[in-house]
Amino acid sequence: MGSTKERILLAAKDRFLRDGFAGASVDDLVEELSISKKTFYKCFESKDDLLAEIVELIIRELDLGFQAILSSDESFVEKLDALMMFVGRQIGRIVRPFMFDLQRHAPHLWRRVLEFRRSRMAVNIQSLFQEGIRGGYIRQEINTRILLLAFVGTVESIMIPSLLANESFSADEAMRSILRIYFHGILTDDAGKQLRTVQNNPSRSLPYGAP
Repeated sequence: MGSTKERILLAAKDRFLRDGFAGASVDDLVEELSISKKTFYKCFESKDDLLAEIVELIIRELDLGFQAILSSDESFVEKLDALMMFVGRQIGRIVRPFMFDLQRHAPHLWRRVLEFRRSRMAVNIQSLFQEGIRGGYIRQEINTRILLLAFVGTVESIMIPSLLANESFSADEAMRSILRIYFHGILTDDAGKQLRTVQNNPSRSLPYGAP
């Protein structure tokens, strides 16, 4: 049962992230997976139950990725580059239809995503900021608490489906730009040069364990 449930979960996640979930029925999913509805309902009570598990899976993947990056033995600059790569990659998978459907049709799950942004993601970002201050990579005059609040506020105000729906840029492009503006702006001159060197390395990759 576990492998069947995982197969349904992963296939549905890929479809929902790509096309949204409002227009996808259980009939569509079982036909795509060549399984019976009985099998589906043994694994999930409903499409809403499936969607809730998909949201929690996405959150777990994000959190595990953050932890893999922050706990790695890489330098601060390499961690910063890895974080920017990771967040951009993950956000790039979550296209507008899914975000819009989540906000409109499953507001309780959208609130769960916002809660993760405001709490867990903010804690991880602040941890990296503090490491940068200790290592002399972030300019000493920067108040990291104000920086964190400004960063979270910017993400909250831009990374919303209603705004993105009327813009030419994608969620991925928006998030990458936010990260570049904030992180490049707070680094010392030397750290900025190091980051550019790392980013120009075509063989760079995420730390082991980051999805």
